[in-house]
Amino acid sequence: MNEYSIKSYETGFEEDQVRLGLEVIKDWVWPYQYNLEFLKNLYSSTDFDPNTALFCFKDKRMVGFTLARIGVQAGVVGPGVKKRAKLGANLDLPRVLPNNEKAENLLMGRIIEKLKMKKVPFIQTRASTMHTNSIELVRKWGFNEVKDYPLGYKLYYYYDLKKENIKENKEDVERFEFDRDIEYCAISVSNFFKRTLEEAKKDIEEINNSEDLVSHLVIRKKGMLEGYCYALPNNLNKDIIATFHLEASKEKYLKQLLVQVIDDCLKKGSKYLLIDVIGGLLKFEKVFLNLGFDEVATWGIYEKDLS
Repeated sequence: MNEYSIKSYETGFEEDQVRLGLEVIKDWVWPYQYNLEFLKNLYSSTDFDPNTALFCFKDKRMVGFTLARIGVQAGVVGPGVKKRAKLGANLDLPRVLPNNEKAENLLMGRIIEKLKMKKVPFIQTRASTMHTNSIELVRKWGFNEVKDYPLGYKLYYYYDLKKENIKENKEDVERFEFDRDIEYCAISVSNFFKRTLEEAKKDIEEINNSEDLVSHLVIRKKGMLEGYCYALPNNLNKDIIATFHLEASKEKYLKQLLVQVIDDCLKKGSKYLLIDVIGGLLKFEKVFLNLGFDEVATWGIYEKDLS
């Protein structure tokens, strides 16, 4: 038999879900996947609806899944995001094993149907060229890119750490010092991620104390923060490093931060450095190209109106 079947969540599905998810993302430039503990906590919560987690089977073998979470404002962060009067759903696009494209469409059709039945006003999702066919899939199902998303066009830039370090000036870069820098840096993190100042301070403290921290840098001039950056490894592959927050007031400061982060990654023996070029970084795109970064993927926020 070669028929596909769709099932809502049942106890025990999460272990196969994790294994399948890891197989799908193994070649992504930035792999991400819910771990088993997270899924068990999610599925055991009192407000979880099994009909919002769907699984596709072929010959009794799980070949794909999708997950929606209802009750979100927009499912994105960043400056300028407007809160909505009604809450929508954030959708994790179907992840399916190769050669099971039919499963993608079956899962998409069924999850949209389930959310309509629950009178969810809109669905929002994130699609990327690193997730094969995901942009084509959302467009096929009537999703439109959120053009006014405040971070604008989204790019992933990649620096292969097999290259040598860059012989460039970085004289303005300093290592983060908690007592000296926390107030300024908390404002930066609070503004970007829409966190309260206290939440931002707690986030920075946890990052600064992390054993995995690769780089935590500031540039200060005349008492003002002119550049800030911290870099950490991917949760699933410690050889892949990314700047989780990066900002600079001027091109020369961004360049210095990047040169220092690359040096720090090389000392760790990492494979490559990934930069999410969004928002205010877009105007400095040529800096990444001039330093030897290559564009490897794009991503965007897409939305479907169900009202």
